[in-house]
Amino acid sequence: MKTKRKTVLFCISGFSIISMFSLSNFLRVYLSLYEWKVNCRNIIDGDKEEISKALQYMKYYSPIRLLDKDFINIATNCSNFLETFGYNIYPITDEERHFPIAFSIPTFKDADQTERLLHSIYRPQNFYCIHVDNSSSSYLHEALLVIAKCFKNVFIVSKTENIIYKHISRLKADINCMSDLLMKSQKWKYFINLPHQQFPLKTNLELVKILKIYNGANDIEGITSPKRMVSERYMYSYKNVNNSLVRIGLKNDTLPYNASIYKGSAYGIFSRKFVQYVLFDKRAKDVLEYMEDIMSPDEYYWATLNHNEILKAPGRFTGNPEKKAWLAVYVAWDRTNQCQGKFVRDICIFGVGDLKELVSRKELFANKFYPDFQYLGLKCLEEYINNKTFNPMRFDSFYYKQLSFIKNT
Repeated sequence: MKTKRKTVLFCISGFSIISMFSLSNFLRVYLSLYEWKVNCRNIIDGDKEEISKALQYMKYYSPIRLLDKDFINIATNCSNFLETFGYNIYPITDEERHFPIAFSIPTFKDADQTERLLHSIYRPQNFYCIHVDNSSSSYLHEALLVIAKCFKNVFIVSKTENIIYKHISRLKADINCMSDLLMKSQKWKYFINLPHQQFPLKTNLELVKILKIYNGANDIEGITSPKRMVSERYMYSYKNVNNSLVRIGLKNDTLPYNASIYKGSAYGIFSRKFVQYVLFDKRAKDVLEYMEDIMSPDEYYWATLNHNEILKAPGRFTGNPEKKAWLAVYVAWDRTNQCQGKFVRDICIFGVGDLKELVSRKELFANKFYPDFQYLGLKCLEEYINNKTFNPMRFDSFYYKQLSFIKNT
């Protein structure tokens, strides 16, 4: 049975608006003027008139969002928080119940957007580790701690890192969550790391069906092209000086076990056995030690472990990684992919015009969204995932069963 979050009318500046939630003095995001009401289905279908209407509306009306302080007040009453935000009513199949998934959610700002991601992937059989940067505001730390206390399967990582851009601290944050998640449960099958600016393209049921097809294979990007390897990152040693990396000279040692270095994404889909390997196998620990002083080790560590036969990582890929699909996350890159939103540091920040493309993708998640930029895009994607959750569509498994990294496992 489909449920809807509470809807209540408000009046602001003489206009009638609809809020998706009743939060006393707090208004959730997604406000729509009756006169400007946007049809998400038409936007997802690529209707240019509807997209234009949404762009015009967002030009004049910013989203009203909950602050970190607001979440501290709201989530203090757990029963009210869980009911109001819709955590207590959702469909769960036996297939999902018997295939729990573990997630890490690294975040550094916006309890509002972090909670939104959590809500989109939350199921009581799954497990969720939230990592908040040491340098983040005390309000963010407190807000997410209060939220986590409302669940048995959501927790704050036991050891937080002060995340420095392109530093080993980013990689260690995920490893810290991996360690905690292994201790929390012996049941989960896969681990997925999701920064708070990503959002799912699949429902939890679809995730389970895809991961069952993976059957222990990791979904980790692998790059060998010299143009994309950015060799200066690992040919030199770097030192943290005032929260910035400074090159200190050529790296004298070589990668252990005569392994080759590969590049990839910081994000992926990791089997439970691979996570155990990362935490306990000497080979994985030696490679991690080698990468302590390179730049952006999170973009080399997972890929190097997964694509070297000599390192014997569970779920590894033994073929040419450049010919292997990578489906963990869809990222639209400048000069490579179309983007109807805007590019920031060569990565597309998705907007309403990107939804038709996004819902057709085979990837499991999309990166990235800004809550204050074309916010109706994220609102409509959230509505799309919610509708598929309560009204499941036929799942076509053929594409995933033909993946090369499944065959080679």
